[in-house]
Amino acid sequence: MRRLPFAISMLLTLFVSISPPVNAQAPARDGFFIGFGVGAGSLGFEDDSEREVGGAGYFKIGGALSDKVLLGAEGGGWSKEMREGGGSGTVTFSSLNAVFYGYLDPTGGFFIKSGLGVAVLGAEANFGDWSYSESENGVSFTAGAGYDIGFGGRFGLTPHVDYHYAGFEDGRINLIRIGLGFNWY
Repeated sequence: MRRLPFAISMLLTLFVSISPPVNAQAPARDGFFIGFGVGAGSLGFEDDSEREVGGAGYFKIGGALSDKVLLGAEGGGWSKEMREGGGSGTVTFSSLNAVFYGYLDPTGGFFIKSGLGVAVLGAEANFGDWSYSESENGVSFTAGAGYDIGFGGRFGLTPHVDYHYAGFEDGRINLIRIGLGFNWY
């Protein structure tokens, strides 16, 4: 958990150091868009006060309905490898959501997003010669915000923060993800 505040401070430092001049343009948003990003995420299970920090990423694709509204599909994932005693294991969370992106100012870079979709929670454990794996499907909700920093008219570097909530038959999880994306509009 100590890594999350460090990751947040590093992301904010990066954001401040690469912020464009006041007269810089946000990327032109029309037609097709595609993007990807990496970062870190903090995952929590229902009724558990402890959180797990792991690597996270996303891929998105879609189209602009206007210069203020984009609609697309976003696939994201989170993973954490754990070791304890003589065993090791990996916990993964992935989701695929239909996502709405709204830009409050068509010439600005700030956006909010929200989406619904499907999720998969998986776990794999190994203890010597014994191994076990299980996965469960569920529903997913995402909400977040970010800022597109324009480079060259059609490209954007995007610091972002997202919240993911997923419900499964055996419980619920939430994920707070921060990262840096690269997008082409």
